[in-house]
Amino acid sequence: MPQYKLVYFNGRGRAEVARLLFAASGTKYEDHRIEKEQWPALKQKVPFGVLPVLEVDGKQYSQSGAVARYLAKEFGMMGCNNLEAFKIDEAYENIRDLCQALLGQLFETNKEEKAKKLQKIKEDLMPKTLKWFTNQLKENCTCGFLVGKKLSLADVAFFSLFDNVINMGHGKALDEAPTVKEHHTRIGNNAAIKKWVQTRPKTDW
Repeated sequence: MPQYKLVYFNGRGRAEVARLLFAASGTKYEDHRIEKEQWPALKQKVPFGVLPVLEVDGKQYSQSGAVARYLAKEFGMMGCNNLEAFKIDEAYENIRDLCQALLGQLFETNKEEKAKKLQKIKEDLMPKTLKWFTNQLKENCTCGFLVGKKLSLADVAFFSLFDNVINMGHGKALDEAPTVKEHHTRIGNNAAIKKWVQTRPKTDW
């Protein structure tokens, strides 16, 4: 078994999907969190100057999407065939689109731009995303997962996304998409995921 070390800020952000994959698979790793004041000194030492970074047996790898896909493949959570992997990847990219928009709005400092970004999320991205996932869940309704017959990266990233949606005050949107809300609850009740959520450090984002 490789030795894993995940390096990120002390927040959920772009590293939480990886942490949830570790939790769901029961794989041990070092969850190394840094504070913002430590970042300037570390930035020059990591690939592309970005976080998260995953160390595998001491070698550094970057890009949150690549990290999540690698871990999902290692843990058997990337589907049972190429078509399932394709569907999982499709779901993951749709999740990342909304997640990037939410983070962009959260950290926007210009009040007018912040308001514009929030409006776009509420009127465009959120409804489209909820509709797409509602359809996906209905298509795979007998299995209890987004793709295939077992927990995958799609479900884990889905849970992380809508966990953030709720924590950022947009939870009412889920009331209009009961199928999505039910799936978020179902994945959140996975024993390993539930334990991680209950015991992880409490952070604002």
